[in-house]
Amino acid sequence: MKNKIITALLLLSLVSGLTACGAKEPSASDLTSKRAQGNETETAGETVDEEETEKEAGETKEEPENTEKEEAEKEDAEKEDTGAVSGVVFGSKEAKGYDGFEYLMEELISTSNTRSGEKKTLSVFVPDGDYPSVSGSYATSDRMGVMVNVDIDPYLQYNYEDYTVEENLEAYVEEELSYSSYLYCVEIGEVEAIGKDAAMCEVTYMQYDSYDGLYAPYYQVYYLKELGDDVMGLVDICIIAEETTGKTKDLLAELSSFYQVEIGWDESFAETKWVEFESSDEYNADAFNIGYMTFELPDGWEKDETESTYSESVFAPKGDAIGEYGYLSIEEDYAYDDGVIDEMLSDLEYTQSYFEDVLGEDVSDLVIEDAGETFLGRTLKMEMKAEGDTGIFYIAQSGDYQYAVYAVIWAGEGDAARADVEAALDMFFETGKLNK
Repeated sequence: MKNKIITALLLLSLVSGLTACGAKEPSASDLTSKRAQGNETETAGETVDEEETEKEAGETKEEPENTEKEEAEKEDAEKEDTGAVSGVVFGSKEAKGYDGFEYLMEELISTSNTRSGEKKTLSVFVPDGDYPSVSGSYATSDRMGVMVNVDIDPYLQYNYEDYTVEENLEAYVEEELSYSSYLYCVEIGEVEAIGKDAAMCEVTYMQYDSYDGLYAPYYQVYYLKELGDDVMGLVDICIIAEETTGKTKDLLAELSSFYQVEIGWDESFAETKWVEFESSDEYNADAFNIGYMTFELPDGWEKDETESTYSESVFAPKGDAIGEYGYLSIEEDYAYDDGVIDEMLSDLEYTQSYFEDVLGEDVSDLVIEDAGETFLGRTLKMEMKAEGDTGIFYIAQSGDYQYAVYAVIWAGEGDAARADVEAALDMFFETGKLNK
């Protein structure tokens, strides 16, 4: 029976043992036993539990009266500036109990993080969807491709009171996008002032869904408004173009009316964004995209959906890692220790001796060398044999993440198989890009 040394023990010793990542055995280590034993492939489904957060009963009480003259004047000015006869706008008292919207529902959110120390409760409107959620100062819901998040105690930059609303919004958008993953063709509009107490910013982008393997165009509006008593209201309106309907524009009109912000989306947006993306340098129709990186492989290589897992992506000729002559596997993990690769490369003689002791007689022809600087960062290469199978491994670290790329050529497949796998590795490193 094929042993697991090539794909399991090495990575457990190197990636887990030396970087303290925990004893995680790569699922590709089971490919050897599956190939040898002819076991049926087992797939595991994932169950996603959805939780709904209900409004607290205590939040339905009457909103405390605001005695500050400046807030009263602000609400009067809003009515005059917007021409809204009803006065039903974000931050107004008239919004409470309003039922005139067809596609929006009222939610109550509160915060005690005020200058006066008094609790502030506001009525806000979000899409009348199936799964609205309210928690303290925050409310969210979606419908017809429109997701709305409203927060009257948002996390803004330190000492936000010392900055204008435009400066606060610009800092927020920059920080928000810096934490977003798998975004392409990002366009951030100028922050625009709306009156004296509000600002908005439009953002468009393509986002890659590594689970579905698809790109989707997004249009987003960030809106920040001063609500008095040192309370800031942040509204995030995100439009998922692929989920919109013919009535989405009517829902957006109601949001625009209540939040007093212009939403520039229309039904032509998705097609326009796709054309822009496909014309950009970021788009490569021939590349595989696994979320955190893109790369190309020779013709005929495909993802093995059966053997791939959430954390590991497996590629093989015809997408069959067990039935064909070999495979390529890729993993990403958080790097708990800095400089591990540099440390191992600083003394290759010691590193080789270490792994010879760890792996013992189960492997032969062990060779460890410096692969130089690749798109994955400083990279170490290891090659060995175990019961006739050949393993070629690359371990690298870039920033806060470490990467394990390993190829296996099954025993008895010959020189042609090795040449094909090496060609796949060469193309992988020549075309690879990290999506960070």
